[in-house]
Amino acid sequence: MKKIILTGGGTAGHVTPNLALLPYLEPRFEIHYIGSVGGMEKRLLEPYKGVIYHEIPCVKLVRSLTPKNLLIPFRLLKSVNAAKRLIAEIQPSVIFSKGGFVALPVCLAAGKVPVILHESDLTLGLANRLAARKCAELLTSFDTGITRAKCVGAPLRREIYRGDKSRARLECGFSGLKPVLLVTGGSLGAKALNEAVAAALPALTEKFDVVHLTGRGNLSGVKTAGYYQKEFAENMPDFFALADAVISRGGANTLFELAALGLPSLIVPLPKGNSRGDQIDNARYFESRGAVRVLLQENLSPDTLTASITEVYDRKCELAAACKALRHVDGTATVARILARYGE
Repeated sequence: MKKIILTGGGTAGHVTPNLALLPYLEPRFEIHYIGSVGGMEKRLLEPYKGVIYHEIPCVKLVRSLTPKNLLIPFRLLKSVNAAKRLIAEIQPSVIFSKGGFVALPVCLAAGKVPVILHESDLTLGLANRLAARKCAELLTSFDTGITRAKCVGAPLRREIYRGDKSRARLECGFSGLKPVLLVTGGSLGAKALNEAVAAALPALTEKFDVVHLTGRGNLSGVKTAGYYQKEFAENMPDFFALADAVISRGGANTLFELAALGLPSLIVPLPKGNSRGDQIDNARYFESRGAVRVLLQENLSPDTLTASITEVYDRKCELAAACKALRHVDGTATVARILARYGE
C-alpha cells in the first residue's frame, strides 16, 4: 500500500482539514501524520486509530523583531533534519501540507517526494509562502489570483452535514418557538465577542434563543431563559443544524462550513494584531459576494451587534442564496482525488 504524510499544526485550523480528508484517504494510503512535540495535533488525532503519528521538534516563526529570531535558523535546521529522517523511514508517495510552523520543516525536508500544499486563507500563511517554491501543486480554498494556484475550496468534515437538530434542542432546553442564534468565538480572541454578547443578551433573547460557545475557561455562569452557554461543542454539527443564524469569527474553515450549510452569518473577524489580518481578508471576500455580513471589532458594541444580527436574520434567504451560488466551497473530494493520483 502507498504511504502518505499529512502535516500541519499550531492551530486547529491547520489540523481539521486533514481530518476531513481521512475517510477519503484511508482505503488507498497508509496514513502518517507529522506534528510537533506536545502539540495539539496529537490530541486532535487521538480518536483516529488508523493514523500513525510522529513528532518532531519545531520552532514557531515570529513576525516581530525579537532576539529570539536569531536562533530560528539553527532550530529550523534541527527540525528539518528530524523530518528528513522520518521521511526516509516512511518513504511516502506524497506529502500533503496544511501549513503552520509544524509543516515548514517537513516541506523543506521532502527532497524528491512531491509536496501538495493547501492554503485555507485568502492570503498565503508564512509557512506556505516559504514552502510554495518547492511544492508540486498549490491548492487554495479562495480564488486568490495566484498564477500557479488551483482554487478547489476547503476540505470540510462530512459530519457537518449530518447534525441532529432535535438532539441539540434537547440539550439546550429550548422550546422551538423562537429562531436560534449560535455564537462561537473560535479558539482565539473570544473575549471581546463574549463581552459584547453578554451586554446585548437582554435584546438578543427577545428575538432569539441563544447558544453561546464561549471558548475554554470563559463560562460566565449567567443563567437566563432562552440562553444556553457552553465552552466548546464536541457535537458542533448538531448546533449547526439547530442554528437559524450565526455570529462567528472569520477563520477560513468556519466560513466555508457556514457557506456549505447556507447559514446566514454575521462575521466579527479578529483584528490585525490579534492575527496577521487574515480573518478580515477572509470575511471581506465572502461579504463581497453577498454571502455574509461583516462587523469589524472596532465597531463592536451591544447595539451594533444586535442591529447587525437582526439584519442578517431578516436577510436570511438572500444570504443563503448567495452562499449556494459560491463556487469551490466544499473541496474535500477534489483534494482527495488530487492526492489519490500520487497513490496510483
